[in-house]
Amino acid sequence: MMAKFVLRRIILANKQSKDDKLRDFFSVYKAIKEGVPVKRHGAKDGSIPTHPVIDVPDVLEKEVVKACQKWLISRGIFHDRHETGAGDIAGKGYATYGIKYAGDIIGILPDGRHLEIECKRGKGGRLSRGQQERKEAVEETNGMYLIIHGAEELEYYLESVI
Repeated sequence: MMAKFVLRRIILANKQSKDDKLRDFFSVYKAIKEGVPVKRHGAKDGSIPTHPVIDVPDVLEKEVVKACQKWLISRGIFHDRHETGAGDIAGKGYATYGIKYAGDIIGILPDGRHLEIECKRGKGGRLSRGQQERKEAVEETNGMYLIIHGAEELEYYLESVI
């Protein structure tokens, strides 16, 4: 009975790619056949987990953003904090602002390439499907899109570039 419920959830999960859905269908079929509990391969919304590549302290995302900005300033790298959101703007109606799915920090590397930094808390976070697509688009145009969990990790990635 539980497997039918999981199959129904997979069918209704319209935010998954076709490959994700097929992978889930196969794993459900295999689990039913083997009589074991069903496991999902990815999040329903298509997000993926992120983890630091080096040891960094577990701090909140806003602290990671501040530390990264401080590090970029100390190296003379041009950047701006990027904010996105939506709401009633000055009582004039609902509006959105910012570039959807862009990194928390946008800048220019010393060699002139575009730089975007998506900050996540120290222990890791999740990268949404939209953020994954933005990362691919930036990298396809020779830009650099980094997922950072601490200033130490930012230094690790950029030390060879600057």
